[in-house]
Amino acid sequence: MPVTRFLLLLFLLIPVSTAHSEESADNTTLELVKKALSAEAAGDYKTTYSIWESLYEKGDYKAAVSAGLMHRQGTGMPVDYVKAMDWYLRAVNYNADAMNNIGILYRDGLGIKKNRKISYLLFLTIHMEGMGDEETVMRANRNLRQEIDELPLIERQEALCYSLGYMAAYVESRGNTQKSPREIRETGKQPRVRDLGWWASGEVGEFTCPANT
Repeated sequence: MPVTRFLLLLFLLIPVSTAHSEESADNTTLELVKKALSAEAAGDYKTTYSIWESLYEKGDYKAAVSAGLMHRQGTGMPVDYVKAMDWYLRAVNYNADAMNNIGILYRDGLGIKKNRKISYLLFLTIHMEGMGDEETVMRANRNLRQEIDELPLIERQEALCYSLGYMAAYVESRGNTQKSPREIRETGKQPRVRDLGWWASGEVGEFTCPANT
């Protein structure tokens, strides 16, 4: 997953697919979605999963999120957070729900090293940019409020000192990026999140960013 494509989504707000809607899907796709949901209701999870795979191969990124949810929730299969992450990463360039679900995995340390600063930034980005449909934004907002309530202020401030480029690189590498926040920011001439113009003047407050950011 190229980081540059992820950044295009974040900076240019490329419309993202967040639902199997009648406005965005042809009749064949809608019929397959109905078949998948009916199979799931009947306990035929193998068919459901197979349909999600097929739809993803045809470019339906919501289907990738649905497949990932089956792994995360253990729907008809053992819980597997690593495979859930695999599916979410396939869709993250195009789907705000994938971003939100990746944030949950980082928040809770599910199949990935816990990093609540990254989860905070993912939820914050969806909230600030209004990415996805209303339900997606509401889910991200709930997750964001939890991070604000539970994550110490100093850690939230440090997260705001990262760039979106660092967040994207961290997500892409599953936490194994070889470059520091500062290296990525300076190489790409990227602003820190706190400097993106998301807030009214003085709203964020004054604080000193750590040297490595």
